[in-house]
Amino acid sequence: MLDSHVHIEHQPYSLELIDNMVKVAQSKGIDEINLLDHTHKFKEFEFLYEPAKKDPPSYKWYKNHKTISIQVYLDFISLVKSKEYPVKFNFGLEVCYFEETEDELREELKKYDFDFLIGSVHFIDGFAYDVNKENWEGRDINYLYKRYFEINESLVKSKIFTQVGHPDAIKKFGHTPSFDLHSYYESLANVIKECNIMTENNTGFARFGLTNYGLNKDFFEILKRAGVKVNKSSDAHKFQDIGNKFDEIESCN
Repeated sequence: MLDSHVHIEHQPYSLELIDNMVKVAQSKGIDEINLLDHTHKFKEFEFLYEPAKKDPPSYKWYKNHKTISIQVYLDFISLVKSKEYPVKFNFGLEVCYFEETEDELREELKKYDFDFLIGSVHFIDGFAYDVNKENWEGRDINYLYKRYFEINESLVKSKIFTQVGHPDAIKKFGHTPSFDLHSYYESLANVIKECNIMTENNTGFARFGLTNYGLNKDFFEILKRAGVKVNKSSDAHKFQDIGNKFDEIESCN
């Protein structure tokens, strides 16, 4: 079984971390991990976040992250791949996708040879919608939902990525639009299928004590009918969370 979205994030780049990941994975019946880090961690991707300047609180959140050179990560990947483990490790990036910087992103990514790339919409016209609930005050929920799905479709059509990250994460803080979302689910599912990439059933919200983790059930059924490959994903930011809640969600592979 694959956990298709596992972060290193604030953990050290160390073989001890890999050993701990292996132990947890084996205890959960997981024999393959897609391991990654966020682009906001690396100074080489600073250009990516220029559109966030349109929303000062969101840009402040980004600037509060200390960045390092991606070479540190690349060296760690080489080290891990030189070893043998009973769990298979694939290495990639979770890329914050912005329509405005797509061309620059495409050129930057040509420099690297990752096993996979997850594209995720974390910002809507500069607004980091999933950082905290307070930042939603005064926002136009209907507009944000429409743009969220539009940007996800642009992400898929870019054909840069192998997987779409948490494709309905905008629901995180419980905001819902006044309109029905089924046509948006259908449209995104069809685009994902046409572009022949994957998406994920992501349990990451469980880390925050939320009960609405995992894909919306109707959205999942629509993806399944469209023939989209949906991977289980813990979005673990600590090795202890690998495979978290996998017994409660579905995949279609």
